[in-house]
Parts: sequence; structure tokens; C-alpha cells
Amino acid sequence: MRVPGRKGQPSGVRGAIPHSEFRDLVDSLAEYAGREFWYYRGREIVRRRFGEVHADVLAACAALRVAGVGPGTHVGILAGNSYEWIVTDLALVRLRAVSVALPVDTHRDTAPEELRAAYDLRLLLMSRAEYTRRAPAAPWVAPLDAPGDATVAPPCHGRPAPGDDVFTLVFSSGSSGTPKCVMMSARGTAASLGEYARQLRLTARDAIFVVLPLTAFPQRLMVYLAVRHGFDIRLADVPRLHQALTAMAPTVVVGPPAFFETVEHRYRALPAADRRRADRLRRLTRLIPLRTARSHVRRRLFAGLHALFGGRARLLLTGSAPARVSTLRLMEELGFPLYEFYGMTEAGVISWNLPGRTRHGSAGRPLLPGTVGIAPDGEVLVRHDPPRSTGYYGVADATDVYRPDGWTATGDLGVLDGPYLTLTGRKKSVIITRAGYKLQPEPLERALAERPEVAHAVLLGGEHAHVVTAVVSLREPLDDAVRTALDQAVADLNRTLPEPGRIARLLCTDEEFTAADGLLTRTLKPDRAAIADRFRQQLSGPAPVQPPAAPRRHAPAQGTGDAR
Repeated sequence: MRVPGRKGQPSGVRGAIPHSEFRDLVDSLAEYAGREFWYYRGREIVRRRFGEVHADVLAACAALRVAGVGPGTHVGILAGNSYEWIVTDLALVRLRAVSVALPVDTHRDTAPEELRAAYDLRLLLMSRAEYTRRAPAAPWVAPLDAPGDATVAPPCHGRPAPGDDVFTLVFSSGSSGTPKCVMMSARGTAASLGEYARQLRLTARDAIFVVLPLTAFPQRLMVYLAVRHGFDIRLADVPRLHQALTAMAPTVVVGPPAFFETVEHRYRALPAADRRRADRLRRLTRLIPLRTARSHVRRRLFAGLHALFGGRARLLLTGSAPARVSTLRLMEELGFPLYEFYGMTEAGVISWNLPGRTRHGSAGRPLLPGTVGIAPDGEVLVRHDPPRSTGYYGVADATDVYRPDGWTATGDLGVLDGPYLTLTGRKKSVIITRAGYKLQPEPLERALAERPEVAHAVLLGGEHAHVVTAVVSLREPLDDAVRTALDQAVADLNRTLPEPGRIARLLCTDEEFTAADGLLTRTLKPDRAAIADRFRQQLSGPAPVQPPAAPRRHAPAQGTGDAR
């Protein structure tokens, strides 16, 4: 089903939702009854029309009412991605309750009573497997697929209610510290949906891929966007990422850079003769003058690589961590429409690159003119009207982030170069060396990560290491060629640095950094503190002057003794 768009908007895209109507988002499922929601049930893909989803949401509303849920009731959801997760969330939006999206990785072993006390939960819904594991459960705990089996607990006292505008509590990614519980605004979310649909030029033919945990609020925003404007939804989870991409064939994919680096790795691994032929074809396509024609030819030439994403992807967006410039450029020359954006849980999308307005290596242009500023100390500030969030739950004074002047402090450092925003690092990531020099690690980490053999690069020093150390996770074994290349890369970087800030040690490992082992956050960004803890023993000593005789699992590379 399609509806006429406003003048200048793609068909099917409407303006921002008045916040009074956001809670009626569920009605859009009936309006676009013929659109489809695909999800996994075991190993099989189930397809349900939005009309059927609408009926399921209304049934969930009835069951939640039986349990005692009403406006303002805090309901925790502790479960992995599933159809029931989204149905329950939409039901809570309709009931004007407050969902509390509990990340499984950080709350799996937390006692329900502790969760109840921390977030004023009156009902806790878990996956069926988690509910069975924890049995017997309190009366206010139930499986996600049977909320009516529970009875809400009495309200907890001691914390003020978050306000009528707050419809969900979510958690920041925690890449630079303890995750914070963010109060998301219905008004701010409503404003976001219309702007995203308009600028992304989504149409009724689109199918949005949702695969990262639904506890990450941007993933739910994609669901709300699809429901509000009538786009198909393709739901999966990270373990099934590649399988789901090929089977579900989405048109819009949003994910961290690691999702898209797969194509670059596949391309670099081609046999030498095939790689030379592909390189020649890439160069030839640069001669095609029209961008749309050039993209079409590239998609045809490199159809095998496009099949990794199901063959229909027309818009790829990457954020949560800086993308490699090499990946962005290669993807463009292979016909993949990959664009980098920048945002944060507290403020939503801050800036992005879009077709026809892209600068590789930048965070793109601000979402709207006048919404991004740079503080005197270089910190990036953002201001949306209405704000996307209202503060941190349980934190009385958060003026270090939610400033009294209406700006939100991002914690990132950056510069505005004309209309484009370029990020230069994190305020809290600054390494203060033993000589007192302040070193911003992110630009150096990005430079090392551009190496094809490097999966992740993290610089540590100050409280974590006696000397500035680059910890590098490799994609391939550490042989002499890799060691020489990385030595040279470090030497090249050191030539750009003053002596007190030079990298004194390179620590290579073939251990893969993953969210499962705690070395990446749930949004797949390196967790600096966790990595420092994992390699604590190697970081505690002085940098070796000579390398070991043979490479080891965690081997300091040749030529990276104390900087001179």
C-alpha cells in the first residue's frame, strides 16, 4: 500500500509525527496491512503481513492489560532479537507504558529483584529459554511470549517518574565507560522518523534489515521507521548475519564497519589473476560520466560480491565506529552505495554522508543546518528541537552532557570543514604519557586499521601501559612480511609525532576481538578498558629493545623498542 507523499518527498514518506500520535504508531500496521515482516523461527524464515502483526500487537496489549500494565508502568525486556520482542515493544508504546530494554550481555546474570530496584520494574519479560533457566520466578516475571501469566508488582518508591514524554529506557554502548540508562523522548523520536525517511528517500519498495540487538535504540528506530512509513522489515540476529543477508535480500542495511569490511576482505583474497582483472574493470568504470549509469555497470560487473548482501541493497549506512577510507572507496568502485554517518544514543543521527553529498573520511553533513557546533575545547555539540532524549534515569545532575543552554555534549572531538564534520577523537580517550604529553589515539588507530592485515587497532598508555602501545588484532598469521609492514606503518606514524607521544611498542595478536569475549561493545566498537585488561601482563613491562626469536601469540613486533 502506498500513500501520496508531500511535495518534494518520495511516495510513501510522510512528515514528522506529532508526538501525541507517536503512541498510536501501531495504527500504521493496519494502514500498511500488505507490507511484510520477515523473521526467523528456528531455522525457517516466517513471513507475516503487517495486518497480522497489527492483530498480534493488539493481542499483546490485551495480555499486558490483564497483567496490570498501564500508562507509565515500567516493563523490562530481557531477550535476544525475536518477533515477540518487537510485538511487545509496540504494544507497550500503544499502552503508553515505559519499556526498559535490558542488554542480555550485561544483565543476563543480574537478579530480577536487583533489576526491579534499579529501574522501578513492575513487570519483567524474558525469552522462554531465559525464563526456564531462572525458574522458579517471581509472580511479576513472565516469558516474553506469555505476558498475561504475570501480575505486576507494586510500584517501587524513591525515584521520580521519568515524565509522560519518556516512552523507553535504553542503554548507551559504554565504549568509554559504564553504560548509562538514557530516557528517550516520544517527541524527539517522532521528529526523527520523518526527517530520516525524507533525507534517505526511502520508498514503499524498500526492505529494512535489522540485525544488531534490539536493545540498541537505533535498531528499534529502523523498526519504527518501517512501521510508520510502510516499508518491509527483515529481522535477524548477529550469529545469522551473512545467512540472513543472502536469504532476506534487504534494500537498506545499517551496521558497523565490520559488516561491510567482509566485501573488502573477499575482494583482497581473490586469486592474483582475478584480482588484476577486477582492478582493471574498476578503473574502466571510472570513465563512465553519469553516476547512476556508473553504479549500474558496477553492480552488474561485481554481481558475485553484491550477492553477499542479497543482491538488492540500494542503501548501506555504517556508523558506531569510524569506517576505513579504503573500505568506503572500494565499496564505491564495486557499486555498493555505502555511506558513513555519526550519531549517539542520546541525540540520534548527528550527521551523515548521503548520495551526492559525500566526503570519505568525514562524518558527513549535520542532519539539519545549525544543529552541530564545536565548543572552545573542540568538543562536538548537538542540539535538536525537540531533544531526542531527556536525561539519564536515576541521575539528578547530568549537565556535563545535557547542558543548560540546550546543547548536548557528545564527548567527541571534531572540526567543521565547510559543511562537513570530521571527528578527531574522544575527549576521554586522550592518553597522557609519562612525559605529560596528551596524545589523541583515534587518528593513529584509524591509520593502523587501514592496513589490510589489521582487524582492529587500539592504542593504550597512561593508566593502562608504561609506554604508548599499539595492540593490533590481525586477520592473518604474524609472519615476517606482516611484521615488516606493521613496523613500517608504526615508523611512519612516529615520524608525524613529537618524541613524547610516539608509539613505543607494537603488540600483535591473532586473537579475534568479539563482543562475545567482551573485547568489543554490543555495537562492535573496541572496548579500550577490556582490551587493556586482557593484555595486562604484556603491557605491564617496559618495551623490549629486541624482538623475540620467533613470533608468539602475543608477540611484540620487531623494531618497536623505546621511542627515540
